[in-house]
Amino acid sequence: MGSVTTGPAGSQASVTNSGTQQDAVFDFVIPKGDTGTCQCPAEVCTGYSIPPQAGNTGTKFIFDRNAVQYGTGIIHSPGSTDFKIQEPGLYYVAFNGSLAPGTGTKLPLSITVYLQENGAAINGAGARCTFHNAAEVGNVAFSTALLVTTVPSVVTVIGDGGKYFYSDISLTIYKIGTLD
Repeated sequence: MGSVTTGPAGSQASVTNSGTQQDAVFDFVIPKGDTGTCQCPAEVCTGYSIPPQAGNTGTKFIFDRNAVQYGTGIIHSPGSTDFKIQEPGLYYVAFNGSLAPGTGTKLPLSITVYLQENGAAINGAGARCTFHNAAEVGNVAFSTALLVTTVPSVVTVIGDGGKYFYSDISLTIYKIGTLD
């Protein structure tokens, strides 16, 4: 094998013998590929909250700050429960946080945290933590793919099961694809 060089975009690939018929040395010219275009511009939004907040059955979690908000397809206002998805597409949603039993609750206590889209629970997007003593703190996390066909779409995190505290929560939504 001889040399390998890059030719101009759109040119033809070629192979030439720079040696002899008995001792062939092949030189390759491979055209430069066309510059691709991004089919799905980056969209991401992360909301979080650190201090403990009280919750009860049906409480929507409040995300008091934004870590990252890039693009215009996913919107969250600090201090809000709602993440608004503005563009149809395929999204990846990841949640994590800490839970603790509320003051004076009857134990054992089982708290479920789950994702809702436009008020409906998303199957497979939830986690449960069961407490057997008042001093326990549990970590919960879930992730899921979310197909959004109708916009705007409102995504929230809900807690159910009794009185509890939630803290150190984070919700990140990534757009990973467009709908064809």
